[in-house]
Amino acid sequence: MFVPGILKLFINGHSGVTGMLSGIGFPIVGFFAWILIFSEIVFGVAIMVNWRLRYTVIPPIIILLIATFTVHLGNYSSMLLHLVAITNYLLIAYKK
Repeated sequence: MFVPGILKLFINGHSGVTGMLSGIGFPIVGFFAWILIFSEIVFGVAIMVNWRLRYTVIPPIIILLIATFTVHLGNYSSMLLHLVAITNYLLIAYKK
């Protein structure tokens, strides 16, 4: 999550993320673009340092689910990679 957040911040920029979100019909795209960028960076760092993983993985899983069924719908390889990432987040959060 950290790397896509950094890419969105420095490479795509706010306008690129805003365009992507408006293309899938999100409301208040300017606000949600910053929330998405901020969430990916903060939760990516939190996951890397193993900070309260049971709760930290929930927002990235929601982000990945939304991306899977909106942006990547029909691109089966990308959908599969997103679902694998979701599964991995669940496995690292709920390991015994």
